[in-house]
Amino acid sequence: MDLTPVILLVVFGLQQGITIGVAANGELITEKAGILNIGIEGVMLTSAFFAAAVNFWLGKSLGGASAYVGLAAGMATGVGMNLILAFLATKLHVDQVIAGIGINIFALGFTFAMLQGFFVLEGTPISNAISPLFNIGGLTNGLAPKVSPLMPVLFVLPVVVYIFLNRTKFGLHIRAVGENPKAAETAGIDVVKTRIIATGLGGALLGLGGSYLTVDFFNSFTPDITAGIGFIALSAVIAGGWNPAYVLGISILFGASVGLSFVLQVTGPEFNSGRVT
Repeated sequence: MDLTPVILLVVFGLQQGITIGVAANGELITEKAGILNIGIEGVMLTSAFFAAAVNFWLGKSLGGASAYVGLAAGMATGVGMNLILAFLATKLHVDQVIAGIGINIFALGFTFAMLQGFFVLEGTPISNAISPLFNIGGLTNGLAPKVSPLMPVLFVLPVVVYIFLNRTKFGLHIRAVGENPKAAETAGIDVVKTRIIATGLGGALLGLGGSYLTVDFFNSFTPDITAGIGFIALSAVIAGGWNPAYVLGISILFGASVGLSFVLQVTGPEFNSGRVT
């Protein structure tokens, strides 16, 4: 029995789980501070674009290192976009849902305009990619899916987030302002400052999740490349009960469901004929 479809499902599922799980942990931190980021899709989309653009523009001068610079640029973009949300929600007191929807609409139009202005509407050229940890060989049809260096991050990050939120002073402050801001303020915690910093931290992870798509998984940016992944990550946070461990499991499950489409593309004839050869 050929196990290629099973192996591909696991690999593609985990690869999709990376962007979902990393972004979900960023959203979890933000929501623990009392900020609901409906604009997660727009933040990831904008981050994915700048990661791809920086990777392409610096590709000739930096070589393979441009992918890592692009990843950092995407994370910085995520921080900046989330800080805009935090400013709107905490300083201007804009409804969080309205602000998030506005960010999503802005991101769609902005990335489309940037593509039209600097590249082509079909997307950016294929650029350098982050070097994989290793490739899985020995599969049929010469398939050799890569294992991303960000895959370990998918499993380590929930542990870090759990320790941060439950075992550090600032993490406890984040939970306090999210659960009872008036009591936190009475205790001397700066609610607005804490929420802004927490939202920025969450934005870094959203940026990482979006950037992964364009400097690792696809190596280029195409219009609406996130294709709803941000909302899937948001659903993972809710379905996981804001528990990093449960969110990880839900993210991998969602990733497997999304990754199934890639498996069917590669092994379609075998599945369609009702047999695996």
